[in-house]
Amino acid sequence: MMPVEWPIAAGAADHPVEPARRAGRDRLPIVRTDLFLDDNARLTEQERALMSGMLGGLVEQVADEIRLGLPADLIVAAERDRDNIVRRLWRRGLLDRPALIELLLRRADEQLIAAACRDARHNGDSTVVDQLVGDEHGDIASAAMALAVARGRRRDRFGRLGLEFDDVPAEEAVCLVHLVAAAMRKGIEGEAVALDEAVSSAATRLLGRHDEGRRVEMRATALAAALVDARGGDDEIIAALAMEGDAALLASLCAVRAGITPDTGWMLLVNDGARDAMLLARLAGVARPAAAAMVASLAETLSWGEAGEAIAWFDNPSAADIEAARRWWRLPDVYRDGLRQVGGANG
Repeated sequence: MMPVEWPIAAGAADHPVEPARRAGRDRLPIVRTDLFLDDNARLTEQERALMSGMLGGLVEQVADEIRLGLPADLIVAAERDRDNIVRRLWRRGLLDRPALIELLLRRADEQLIAAACRDARHNGDSTVVDQLVGDEHGDIASAAMALAVARGRRRDRFGRLGLEFDDVPAEEAVCLVHLVAAAMRKGIEGEAVALDEAVSSAATRLLGRHDEGRRVEMRATALAAALVDARGGDDEIIAALAMEGDAALLASLCAVRAGITPDTGWMLLVNDGARDAMLLARLAGVARPAAAAMVASLAETLSWGEAGEAIAWFDNPSAADIEAARRWWRLPDVYRDGLRQVGGANG
């Protein structure tokens, strides 16, 4: 995918390097950081394009909602400056917010995992979620429909899953809206206090409509809970989700079965290699054939190494090891983070 597919990404993509490029004082800190980045952690151009495109689209969506809440005489003035809002925030580094970037990275990971598995299957069969929409259990069918609709709303014309304002966690949404509102206010001329009051009020009204319950992650968790309540989770669905690369629902289903948070499930599945992914499977009570299906489908995409080594991480831990890990991962996130920061034990 070329960055031009995401207009905001074009400015963030790498530019041709001139033979003699000045190493000014302002550039030196960036060069030093870039030089020593771990190549395994560095964003690919595809990831950069996906994330910058989603970020630009999210900011524009928030700006549009704020603009519609302005008095009629200010809407036109705000519209004239529309294209400068993202650029204004981007150049000042104000969109470099950990929670927001983490959300973008997760959505990019979801997209790239699904695309890799889809390419490997070479077919256009209906997805697990599509099939569950017609499930005989009403709760499952309803939750599957809600997830399918939520994902459909967020897909662009290329079929890529993006973001909506409701996907942003509540605390981060407050900061994002007020940043966008301030950037919008910067481009409108007029009496200062009156403009500040109008833009601030529009931002506050938008925040009043924010609903975390409509997050895609919440929809996936609701479907996972319905599956566990109705049929215990079903290892066949685990294997099918792995095969089609629906990492979000797979992580949620394993997390619900394991009794841990969905965010922890996602981290174990995607972020920390074969050892933690297989630990998640054991915590969730997944049988070995389904775990093997997870390895067969996801090992290459998620860089888990050799299949035999990956499945060994499933086989080796004892029941006592798994129970100790379960107790650790059920501790509050902030407590576990605190222990790591002070050099304490971890799971």
